[in-house]
Amino acid sequence: MTPNPGTVMFHPAWNVAWACDRCRRRKARCDTTSPRHRCSPCRQAGEACTFDLPLARRGPKARKRTDALASADSSTLSIGADHERTTGFTSPRANLLPDLLSPVASWDPAANLSLDHALSPQTVRSAASGTRPSATANALQRWRELSRSLALSNFDVEWIISRCLDLFFQYLYPLTPLIHEPSLRNGVAYFISRTSSTIGQSPHANPDAASAAPVPSSDSWSAFLQASHAGSRSVQDPWLEPTFTLITAVCAEAAFLLPNDLFPEGDAVSEIFLKASRNCLNSYIEADLETPNASSIAIRYFHSNCIHAAGKPKYSWHIFGEATRLAQVMQLHEESSLEGLLPIEAELRRRAFWIVYMGDKSAAILNNRPITIHRFSFESPITIAYPSGLEDEASVGSSPGNEAVSTETGRKSIISGFNANLRLWQAASDLLLEMRVIQDAQRAAVGPGNPANPPMPIDHRQRLDDLYVQFITCLDDLPPYLQSYNVGVPADSGPEKVRTNQFIIQRANLQVSFHCLRMVIAQKFDMSYLDTSVEQASLRKTEIARDMLKVMHEAPFWSLQVNGEPYVEKIRLIGASLLAIIHRYSGSHPLAARARSDFLVLLDILTRLDSKASDALRGDLNSSF
Repeated sequence: MTPNPGTVMFHPAWNVAWACDRCRRRKARCDTTSPRHRCSPCRQAGEACTFDLPLARRGPKARKRTDALASADSSTLSIGADHERTTGFTSPRANLLPDLLSPVASWDPAANLSLDHALSPQTVRSAASGTRPSATANALQRWRELSRSLALSNFDVEWIISRCLDLFFQYLYPLTPLIHEPSLRNGVAYFISRTSSTIGQSPHANPDAASAAPVPSSDSWSAFLQASHAGSRSVQDPWLEPTFTLITAVCAEAAFLLPNDLFPEGDAVSEIFLKASRNCLNSYIEADLETPNASSIAIRYFHSNCIHAAGKPKYSWHIFGEATRLAQVMQLHEESSLEGLLPIEAELRRRAFWIVYMGDKSAAILNNRPITIHRFSFESPITIAYPSGLEDEASVGSSPGNEAVSTETGRKSIISGFNANLRLWQAASDLLLEMRVIQDAQRAAVGPGNPANPPMPIDHRQRLDDLYVQFITCLDDLPPYLQSYNVGVPADSGPEKVRTNQFIIQRANLQVSFHCLRMVIAQKFDMSYLDTSVEQASLRKTEIARDMLKVMHEAPFWSLQVNGEPYVEKIRLIGASLLAIIHRYSGSHPLAARARSDFLVLLDILTRLDSKASDALRGDLNSSF
């Protein structure tokens, strides 16, 4: 009988070398050993193993390359693959970073995945492909490619990355404390120590870069290694890829978000870092989605910020959605989800959840996006605690359940400003969501025999009153160093000045966000609830705008620049409210005159911030005359 061309013919002595059809479709592990024995998944499902699907060509698509480049790549991969067998080099970072940075530290592709080879090799990692280099070789090769790309722009990789990290932790970390700085810098040192012989001699190169590269020491992290040895995930080479992705994501964040006054080289390297980070993430994205950790969310959050700053808000929202879904899948709203984790990872996961929580509310309020994380999104309540502060830990090596937290009272900490921002957005979100629930209930009550605008029940009004008071008073207990800009900035450029500047950044962000949310709540409140006339409501909005202008005049201008595009969107929201008042009243009306005067000041600030929003607002103002 002539065999079916699409059917696999079996030899009696042949062992199955690929998954059955059902496991291939489900991308599950297939443990069949012969066509006569069903695999475990098919046996449990009561189905037979079949092998009728045609086999796809294995391995990545061939790429044209010159003989010299092929030789160089081959040599590089050989060095990286042989390193694990030949070198005696052991780094404490190789044990520390997997638990902090790698979502795939315990992921065994051969044991857990049987991938359909029709999937793009650029999207998923196929364990069946013999040509796929090890994760170590792949990450080191990406570092060398990054070095070459930066060298073409006359930048030394070690110099520019060090500058990016310094600027990030000085200006952006107070608003996005998603990174453990020692671990990140140790990751950079690891890559540099493995590729120090390829340091380029660009105009920005550090002549002592090779000699200055830190040499790993097994003693410096011994306490952590002893604490993490029991119960931690196994250490394998895939942690290098997430480390590279996180390093380049942080550098891209600094390059995209910081103004030219602070980082003039940013425009030249921003796209290079973002592209390197995105490409590396795509190389292990399936494993990252299956076993995510705190850095999985942080990487996507940074990517979203960069793409938003590049003028692609829809693409940015899509990537931010990935971070949101990861937080939901990891059940980070529950404190119990952090049990058994090392203290650093647990703390970073808390911060990742609350960053996503605030970003979700900001996108909903400023960009009219749907709210996806709130107390109604989960079956169980949000029980995860606020961050406690890594800088307050006495030792990095504290084991789970034995965190050594400083008891020093009154210690200045940037986590206080971060948590204050959390309370602000949470209080505003609770109030706005309650208003929406009450409005929906009132609309449902409208019907035959009922008035079109029924009065608000007393219990509903009391509930809104309580939430509004909580919102207005949520910043009353700020520490002194977050209440005033006159905190006595030191004259030198040491650590104390850096910390003082961080407090100034947080202060500006808190106050501008507070007045922006006041304006949003004023707009959402129904006139019947406020029991005020239209003129009184407009007057209240102009007072909020003037309070915001006062904050912007008091704050150093560089602190406004550092807050980036979200700050611009908050200013634009205030400007749009003033424009509505200008359109409502005639040119001689006192409210119109006040609104126009304040609007021009806001427009000037937006212009100085070099925002495209200023052009749109200026056009709206001109159309009103």
